[in-house]
Amino acid sequence: MATTTHAAITTAGGLAWRNWGGNQTCRPLSLEKPASEAEIVELVRGAAERGERVKIFGAGHSFTDIACTEGRLVSMDGYGRILKVDAEAATIKVEAGISIARLGEILERHGLAQPNLGDIAYQSIAGAISTATHGTGARLGNIATQVKALSLVTADGSLLECSAEQNPDVFNAARVSLGALGVISTVTLKCVPSFTLQSVQTPRRLDEVLEQIDELTAQNDHFEFFWVPHSDRVLAIANNRTEAPPNPPGRISAYYNDMLMENHAFGLLQRLGRARTSWIPGLGRLTAKLLSSREVVDRSHRIFANERIVRFVEMEYALPREALAGAVREVRSMIDQKGLRISFPVEVRVARGDDIWLSTASGRETCYVAVHVFQGLPFEAYFREVEAIMNGHAGRPHWGKMHYQIAATLRPRYPHWDDFVKIRDRLDPEGRFSNDYLDRVLGPAPAASR
Repeated sequence: MATTTHAAITTAGGLAWRNWGGNQTCRPLSLEKPASEAEIVELVRGAAERGERVKIFGAGHSFTDIACTEGRLVSMDGYGRILKVDAEAATIKVEAGISIARLGEILERHGLAQPNLGDIAYQSIAGAISTATHGTGARLGNIATQVKALSLVTADGSLLECSAEQNPDVFNAARVSLGALGVISTVTLKCVPSFTLQSVQTPRRLDEVLEQIDELTAQNDHFEFFWVPHSDRVLAIANNRTEAPPNPPGRISAYYNDMLMENHAFGLLQRLGRARTSWIPGLGRLTAKLLSSREVVDRSHRIFANERIVRFVEMEYALPREALAGAVREVRSMIDQKGLRISFPVEVRVARGDDIWLSTASGRETCYVAVHVFQGLPFEAYFREVEAIMNGHAGRPHWGKMHYQIAATLRPRYPHWDDFVKIRDRLDPEGRFSNDYLDRVLGPAPAASR
């Protein structure tokens, strides 16, 4: 068995691919690993000549079938060089397969940083921006808002440069493109001077946090919380810029907190709940009691990201900011009323609105509610109940996380939906970069539907 980043490829009995969460699999014609832009162009042109579809994947961390294909599957693992760093302009140009973890390390060496990040560092930058991946911060946009320019290899193998000044219509679509417009080859990011964060984690009561949520999100640079179902407890996390020097935990302390407690001990509780689901409510209350205060001061990219070895399947919805407290209360009531046994915390974050056509924060100040189920446990009943609640708040699903929407239900939720589809139909009329997921959520490309 050979592994590619955090997804997996198996060759026994034929080529097969599965995602990080283990809930999506496919059997592509081949696995391609281009190492240059010229190789990407050649790959796409060859597929076009043969009438084959092409799908790209980075870390394989999406929980939907967005990366699945029966055509050519393309890993970007070997395509992640730094092309140009301009410290004065605070920009960096990279090949699109670079991981966010490596990008953070390189930027720090040049005195730069990304202004905001999610909590997964092994994603590729192309995968993160294409699915509107985000962190938290009421005054900060998702990762795609950091994109200053990018280049696309389109369906006929042409290279298209786009930015706010060059092909601006494509730029508006390509920053969150779901992989539907072509292969993102290079990305130029607008950065900020490197900075240090003070991260304070505090156990609190859910109702207290919900009552104060507007103040908490306004007063902190980055605020989020994790609520433990079957309890009234949350872990509130406030990350704020500080002039204090970085003081990361020692190796033993970091292992105890990050690996032993957050991963191994938590993973043990999850496995116990999977073995005996009747134990889950009690295990949840035990988890809530184990929540503890912690403070860390370190460089931003190390505070934002954490290692995940406990695997799960996830759904996340973006809602108007004002819906946050009500939606979380509805999820809590639904779990109680339906008698569901939920072992994984519910995560809540916020983000600034933006103008990217298919961004989940497009045109509105946004909050995010994410629900998870431990790998191997059934999730559909829970996710469908959560989705029904989110539908009542004009929710938009995270493009890389589980949902049950189709083009007809999604179109009214995005003011620029038709603009995006027109760009997709122009750049990829035959659906070269499509698959079952994109046909479902965007509708098939014109030529492919005939």
